[in-house]
Amino acid sequence: MLTVGVRGAQWRGEVTPWGDLLVDGEVRLRWFIAADDRWYEPARETTVRQRQVSGVPVIETRLKVPGGDAVQRVYGVANSGGVIVVEIYNDSALPFAVAFDRGDISAMRAPSPTGVQGIELPSGSVVFPVGHHATMRVAVQVGGANSNSGQLSASELDALPGYEQVERGWIAALQVSSRVDLPELSWSALLIQKRCEILLSEPQTFDRQTDDVEFVLEIAERVRLGDKATPWSSDVAVTAENIIKRCAQNKAVQWDEHRAILAAGMLLHLAGETRGREDIALAVSRLFEPSPLGEMTAFIKSSLRCIAWIESQLVAHRRDGNIDICPRGIDESWLGVNFECHRLLATPQHTISFAVRWHGERPALLWDIDGPTGLRVVASAIDKTFSSTDVRGETLLSGFAAAGAK
Repeated sequence: MLTVGVRGAQWRGEVTPWGDLLVDGEVRLRWFIAADDRWYEPARETTVRQRQVSGVPVIETRLKVPGGDAVQRVYGVANSGGVIVVEIYNDSALPFAVAFDRGDISAMRAPSPTGVQGIELPSGSVVFPVGHHATMRVAVQVGGANSNSGQLSASELDALPGYEQVERGWIAALQVSSRVDLPELSWSALLIQKRCEILLSEPQTFDRQTDDVEFVLEIAERVRLGDKATPWSSDVAVTAENIIKRCAQNKAVQWDEHRAILAAGMLLHLAGETRGREDIALAVSRLFEPSPLGEMTAFIKSSLRCIAWIESQLVAHRRDGNIDICPRGIDESWLGVNFECHRLLATPQHTISFAVRWHGERPALLWDIDGPTGLRVVASAIDKTFSSTDVRGETLLSGFAAAGAK
């Protein structure tokens, strides 16, 4: 099931693959379509297709009907303490009707006085006509003091943000962190998915059973997405110290541990904890080089390590202080395809944006660093002769090395 909600709220909703809305694990709203030929129950239909609009918590479910589709869109808004909006759009050549299995919902207009006919639905179900290329909107209030009984007026419902506005809001919230436009489209989708999961959930509380690497990566990502760093600085500093001690005892640094230490340094830097950041940098300089990334496993893909794994494929912070762009080379399938990355975490004090543009089989590298001057940029897997301390620039690299990084 897919999740809808708003950032930082105590409530969330879930949408089944056929468009039923669940809140707190219980079904709160089901929908049905009366088309020109018959009633359609989405849970039983084979023509249902579902997607997340732009990968954010706006869920679109399409149901095939004569002449086109009945389109349901579900999303959360913060208005009135918390509301889940359900829109039904008639993307077909003929009018149809939509029925909902409960009447205690907010609606744009009064339901049909004839009620539901031709299908067995629970008592209290309501039906609304939906004209050709028209939209019917209803809402379920899930937050606030009146979440169980309160209803919005038609004017209040009409004033709620539309799904496109909510989509733009989510995209804007996510783009304050890193953004990638790559031939490997799934990487961009995974970054969006994982960051939405973070914003829709409450922060972890750290204890002995907590995955310390996952804890640091999550909190650092929350800070990259706009949360304040200072409230987390103490917990993250202690956790990073524990990770560093473990690496020293094991005489080995796993790639995700290295990334967590880097993220901890970034958070302490943003919190103004200069001494803490410097202590971490000194400790890192005494550790071993991190282990190779390896492939993206099912465990990585299902966890917040996914964000760190993707960014580490694109830029690496070396023990010598250099920033290595595409440290495993460029995947052979990317040859000739332009790509770009924005605001990748490079060091605790730096982010880097870069683009690759192709001149035949040779890649041209353009980069832009945000942070103190003096950082050295290399691309060792592509061109061992390239090195620059310029904050921004461009160069034609001598060749490319296939990474096979997928």
